[in-house]
Amino acid sequence: MAGAAAAADGWDLGGGAEPVVIGFYLVPGFPLLSVSAAIDPLRQANRLSGRTLYRWVLISADGGPVRSSAGVDVAADGSIDTAPPCHLVIVCAGLDTTAHYSRRLFSWFRRLRRQACRLGAISTGAYLLAQAGMLDGRRCAVHWEAAAEFQDAFPRCRLTRDIFSVDGPFITSSGGTVTLDMMLYIVEAAHGRPLAAAISEQLNHSRIRLNDEAQRMRPQAKFGITHANLCEVIRLMEEHIDAPLDLATLARRVALSRRQLERLFRTHLKDTPSGFYLRLRMERARTLITQSTLGLPEIARNCGYETLGPFGRMYRRQFGITPAQARRGAGL
Repeated sequence: MAGAAAAADGWDLGGGAEPVVIGFYLVPGFPLLSVSAAIDPLRQANRLSGRTLYRWVLISADGGPVRSSAGVDVAADGSIDTAPPCHLVIVCAGLDTTAHYSRRLFSWFRRLRRQACRLGAISTGAYLLAQAGMLDGRRCAVHWEAAAEFQDAFPRCRLTRDIFSVDGPFITSSGGTVTLDMMLYIVEAAHGRPLAAAISEQLNHSRIRLNDEAQRMRPQAKFGITHANLCEVIRLMEEHIDAPLDLATLARRVALSRRQLERLFRTHLKDTPSGFYLRLRMERARTLITQSTLGLPEIARNCGYETLGPFGRMYRRQFGITPAQARRGAGL
């Protein structure tokens, strides 16, 4: 979206003569990169404009320091009871978000909305907003690794594959460097494209991404291939992990014979289509096992297996341990 569209959508947070105050609620295990990528554009906006356009505050549940996913402790400026009034509060969360659900926190979210404060989320922060009922019927974004679990847990939320999503007073980012693009969107809405572009250049960010761009790397970049038909087949495989397409269907989708498709995989990836597809499914399984709280039967279904037996045998063949052992090793 361009800045004019963002402003029309109500994302001109302009505080008039007063700075816009943005609060960052830090959940234990929050991703340090994403929070830094959110704050630094605000610092640059102040520096490049020669004015204090933005202030930011770090908030924790009890006002104490919060340990990030990198093991770095970050001091908070206040608690959810003592935080100053904000124009926007962004929930910053990483793994195991469900361990931090609380009625007190959800009551705070509702109080913020009554005060006309907008709400945002980074990475898996949308879990907390969704559990509080804030995102029912709303478009939202979470990190792609958490998408399957989120969709199962919150079917009333309209999960997108976008890098970040804007719906009314809510803005949600899939995390990582995307958070920089989300903050530039917010700056542009209030202060125009030239300032957002200048910030982007200062941060060596060569292109401001649009909110509706896809999260995942394209096959060309991820696997170092350029063949258009092969890239399309890999894209189809990645989109159909839970209900795998057979080889004949994949070949038909790109107007090739089965033999031609097998030759493409052999030439460019030194693999068979079925072997490559299986590895994609097992990698997805490993991600869900080690980074989500989904049950193993549900993970098996998300990876195209109807029952645990075949799934467990294939997982062990691929990684040398059972799914249950992998989960115990992840401490979940």
